[in-house]
Amino acid sequence: MKATKRSTTITAMVSSLAIVLAGCGGGSDEPSTPQGEAERGGSLIYGEGTTFPENLFPLIAAGNSTAGANLLVRIFPSPYITMPDFTVELDADLMAEEPTLEETDAGQIVTYEINEDAVWSDGTPITVADFEFTWRIQRSADPAAGGCASLLGTTGYDLIESVEPGGSDKTVVVTYSAPFPDWKSIFTLYPAHILDQSDDAANCEMITTGWPIADGIPSEISGGPWQMLTQSIDASAQVIVLTPNPEWYGDGPLLDQLVYQTIGDEAAVVVAAVEAGDVQLVQPQPQLDLVSQIQDLEPMVTSEITFGLSFEHFDMNTANVHLAKPEVRKAFALALDRQEIVSATVGAFDDRAQVLNNRMYVNNQPEYVDTAPEEYNTRDVEGAIALLEGVGYVIGPDGVAVHPTDGPLTLRMSTTQNNPLREATIDLASSQLAEAGFAIEKFLDPDIFEGPDSPTSLEARGFDIALFAWVSSPYVSGNISLYETGGGQNYAGVSNSEVDALLEQLASEVDPEAAAQAANDADAILWEELATIPLYQKPSFTAWSSEYEGIEPNTTNAGPVCNSEQYSLVQ
Repeated sequence: MKATKRSTTITAMVSSLAIVLAGCGGGSDEPSTPQGEAERGGSLIYGEGTTFPENLFPLIAAGNSTAGANLLVRIFPSPYITMPDFTVELDADLMAEEPTLEETDAGQIVTYEINEDAVWSDGTPITVADFEFTWRIQRSADPAAGGCASLLGTTGYDLIESVEPGGSDKTVVVTYSAPFPDWKSIFTLYPAHILDQSDDAANCEMITTGWPIADGIPSEISGGPWQMLTQSIDASAQVIVLTPNPEWYGDGPLLDQLVYQTIGDEAAVVVAAVEAGDVQLVQPQPQLDLVSQIQDLEPMVTSEITFGLSFEHFDMNTANVHLAKPEVRKAFALALDRQEIVSATVGAFDDRAQVLNNRMYVNNQPEYVDTAPEEYNTRDVEGAIALLEGVGYVIGPDGVAVHPTDGPLTLRMSTTQNNPLREATIDLASSQLAEAGFAIEKFLDPDIFEGPDSPTSLEARGFDIALFAWVSSPYVSGNISLYETGGGQNYAGVSNSEVDALLEQLASEVDPEAAAQAANDADAILWEELATIPLYQKPSFTAWSSEYEGIEPNTTNAGPVCNSEQYSLVQ
């Protein structure tokens, strides 16, 4: 999963990179215009609403950002791509045919046939070596087993016994030691000939360092339709220009350039940029004024609200002296009125918004089950106070609960900067919680998604309560690292042996109904732990200039530009 700045004069910044100003996924089995016959022209500027990435390597916390994922989605290829309707489709540019799945006594064997024409941007063929390297660097987080502790997760890769060539180096035979139902979710490929240090420790050092943004991608390598040249990165201006990969083996891109400009989520900045034509595509955090003002720009601007696979939630750090007490976490949940929060925030611009009562699935997924105990669906301030008093807290004259040894129940609630919707959520939640004795301090943390060296970041666990979103995928096994004991993204510090057992089952359960049951059972137990509290499935708002065609909003983890090679100016 991906966890998700500033205003500026956008056109000036883009012009400094000599830009020629002017929807998802990979190949298709449908006929298309051959690249040689398509007339390429124009640029599109995507206004990125999330924080400019400081590292581009997505396997570590420092590079695990929405902005980074949006930049890389059509640079490093995968056999499958997530579509806007949550289905997955074969990337028929990378793959020659649909992979085959063979069940074995112990596990399974998946065989891939790579497109004979598929090459990296330096002309090196994409082969079984790239699959093998991609597996090898993610197979373990244990250095004693040749792994790397910096990895966010190893799900799926840890079940693979071998990756070997079949009849040629374009045939990949992947043998699993146990069934892995979400096998289509893995193998975003990394180039072995560029990255492999031929030594586990050296590879781990490479992983841990990642790819600092100013250095770009090693050797400027790409296996997709776009490439990122180091000279086209202006970190100070927060602008990155992608240009067509000259060795791209598929159709497109139809544009000369795809430009990323960080503009943040401040409504006035986003609206002004869209209205002036300084950006042609945005997918900002929806705010009431922003949505209505951009809708007023029709027909020059097209926009769409969809409900995707991301959801807002609170994470409570169980290392905090107060939040380590289950009673305090339960009192927090009882004092909240989540329906009021939904109605006052996202419900204000889309009445389809509703409270989310599941961490594994969002409301419009068929596997979704409301797993929340009834007590958390109705606000109960008296019940919250009783829980606090039961573990020694006393409500002081200022209304704040005080523990005889642990002190006042004062907690800092952290979130991202420049997000009025999240600020409104904290303001309302703080008011609700105050009636039960909680004193909440709002903290707009610029480092919330930074690495462990940033003391207030999620990874450093330098927070009390964090409000942010998980950007999910159709593959429920992607949730494992969020809730398993010691999971790389388990920032709340949840540890429950029953949950661990269910997540272990989830990783290898091939029966979809049984997998959904395991996921929902695990979520029911997480309601008992209450280290995380889901709020709502996020509506996503996408807007783009009507001068462009081919744009297809995608609110899954694939992101808004996952079919950007198909974008073109309207003729």
